[in-house]
Amino acid sequence: MSTAEGVTRGTLVGSDLSLPGDDQWSQVGHVQSLYIYPVKSMAGVSVSSCSTDMTGARSGVLVDRQFMVVDKKGKMQTARKYPNMVLIQPDLSTPGKLTLSYPGKQNVTVDIEAVKDLNVVCSVWGESCKGVDCGDAVSSWLSDVILNSSDPELRLVFHKEEYTSRPSKEDNEYMYPLQVGVKDRPLFADGYPYLMLSQPSLDTLNYALSSSGVDLTVEETRFRPNILIAGDFPGFAEDKWAHVKIGETVFRNVKLCTRCSFTTVDPKTGEKNAKGEPLKTLRSFRSTLDKEEKKVYGTSPFFGVNLGVEKPGSIGVNDKIYIKKQE
Repeated sequence: MSTAEGVTRGTLVGSDLSLPGDDQWSQVGHVQSLYIYPVKSMAGVSVSSCSTDMTGARSGVLVDRQFMVVDKKGKMQTARKYPNMVLIQPDLSTPGKLTLSYPGKQNVTVDIEAVKDLNVVCSVWGESCKGVDCGDAVSSWLSDVILNSSDPELRLVFHKEEYTSRPSKEDNEYMYPLQVGVKDRPLFADGYPYLMLSQPSLDTLNYALSSSGVDLTVEETRFRPNILIAGDFPGFAEDKWAHVKIGETVFRNVKLCTRCSFTTVDPKTGEKNAKGEPLKTLRSFRSTLDKEEKKVYGTSPFFGVNLGVEKPGSIGVNDKIYIKKQE
């Protein structure tokens, strides 16, 4: 699928999109790591297992992208603009409490159960949704840490509802043949409930960086996957897997994940790469060559697979991964 110049097409064109029967699965690898990001754009939490809810991963009190930082107008604020956000560590180990920590700053704790039902209209990439405001104390703390401002310009919102407030996605058979609009809605994640990344693809990218003389080795946390997989398959093979079975869960390959400047943020330092890597290298061989996709994605390169849930269940580290048997 990949060429020296780019990706011929980032959808499942030419693939068998039918759901495999019970006897049609073939093992290709295993789960290497699992991650949940309780607060959008902040540090992730490594977990050993999780339930695969329709809106995203859940492990005990950890729910993927259940919290989000917004400005006064409710617009999402992320590490694309404020890269030091990735250094904020969320902790939900105390029941009913969210504690945020940052190097050199005192911690702040939100009593989630005491948060008033003050609904705030928010937006994620222009999609309207709802959140509950988490109060002035955390607002001031975030504004100080992220903006170095004494004015409470940022707010933290909490997705309190059981069901997502995000709108249904519009059908587009050409772009997203396996998308199910009413199902594929996350809480505050960018577009879809899950992101899967493979170690072979990560290795391929690191080889490309090294071959180009780029002094950078990237790790999976830079790309913020929920599921990191490994196995004896070539890099980017997962692009063409229509369905993926892990444990009890069956996922659908909704679309390849398009990448932006977030990939240039070092998760250990909270700083952007001065030369725009690895995004620059990804663009050299992972951008779409398809005219219709280029209208939507431009030069944004593909790396990782956005997944929707066909059959929910639970998954764990070291679980075997299955795809449809090749005829």
